[in-house]
Amino acid sequence: MKIDKTSPLHWALLALFGANVALALLFRPFVRPKPGDRKSVILYGHKLSGNLLAIYRRLRAAHRDQFRPVFLTMDPAYRQRLLGAGDEACLATTPTCARLLASADAVISDHGLHALQPMLGRSDLKFFDVWHGIPFKGFDADDFRVQHRYTETWVASPLLAELYTRRFGFDPAKVTVTGYARTDPLVESHETPAEIRRRLGLQHTEGQRLVLFGPTWKQDAQHRSQFPFGVDGQEFLERLTEVCRRNGALLLFRAHLNAKDPVPLPADRVIPIPFADYPDTEAILQISDALICDWSSIAFDYLLLDRPTLFLDVEPPFRKGFSLGPEYRFGPVIKDLPELLSELERSLADPEGYRAEYGARHAAIREQVYGSYADGRSAERCVERLARSLGTHRHEKQTED
Repeated sequence: MKIDKTSPLHWALLALFGANVALALLFRPFVRPKPGDRKSVILYGHKLSGNLLAIYRRLRAAHRDQFRPVFLTMDPAYRQRLLGAGDEACLATTPTCARLLASADAVISDHGLHALQPMLGRSDLKFFDVWHGIPFKGFDADDFRVQHRYTETWVASPLLAELYTRRFGFDPAKVTVTGYARTDPLVESHETPAEIRRRLGLQHTEGQRLVLFGPTWKQDAQHRSQFPFGVDGQEFLERLTEVCRRNGALLLFRAHLNAKDPVPLPADRVIPIPFADYPDTEAILQISDALICDWSSIAFDYLLLDRPTLFLDVEPPFRKGFSLGPEYRFGPVIKDLPELLSELERSLADPEGYRAEYGARHAAIREQVYGSYADGRSAERCVERLARSLGTHRHEKQTED
């Protein structure tokens, strides 16, 4: 759940969550696991998505006898959606949360902790950070003061490990390279594109290619528009859809989670896929034939698919500069709207021509950003680190169900 600091309701939810944390701290010393009990693992973030979702699925599929993964949320409606889908979720504002926290063994988070923070260092509960994207955005040590105190931080590659220790101030002993669990299905998918479209409710798009427009939000630039080149949002989308129409494609518009400004969408050939309704970003990437982005970390996930990726050359909205700089843009860098329309036309009409021109650069950036860790086994490596830390590591593989 994304916290709105101007909402009295959200502050009330945080207060209830905090009360449950206090109760858990009070009773935790007296809770003893029964022999043979599974380890309870809490996953905490805005949504059950990204790295959290990939690790949750791996725990459920291959390690049910060792672990009980539970997603913790303050949003009752979202909890009901998860329960309806057969997932295990706990509402942070109810007494059930206090019981869960009193007996849990680990927390895996991909952002911050909110009311959970008092349990960090005041209990034997272990904390693991998986973050939520490989960043263009610049950070420094102050941005990760809470995560510095975690048991471990799991990162995508040696390059990211160096970034975390050199720039973000992490103890090298607490940074472990696992690969990014969320990228496993981009390397080795267990669903066909048609199955993914049906799961996402996009079966009506069968037979048409999909272009994904996924800009970042205003970040540290208060008056920044998510649409580039000074063009009105509706006009920008209409111009893109003209190119899509000529090439048998539809446009998927994925506004950032934090984007607040409403956009009047053209009625024809534009499908909104907001994060709130479609949290499984990797599934959307799998069915997208091309990506248009600016400084969003979504580009580094899409890199693994080796498909046309067009970078909007707009002013970066980052107060602290870059983590990974502009040199990590691996496709054409677009200066204005006519160039964007031309490059999109070319990419849709001749994707093999795109690969011939940019394939080597894709491969070079992929090697830098992921090394050997984009192999479809990242989620399993995360589980192995979890098991070792909790003392439940087994040499034999668990049976998948």
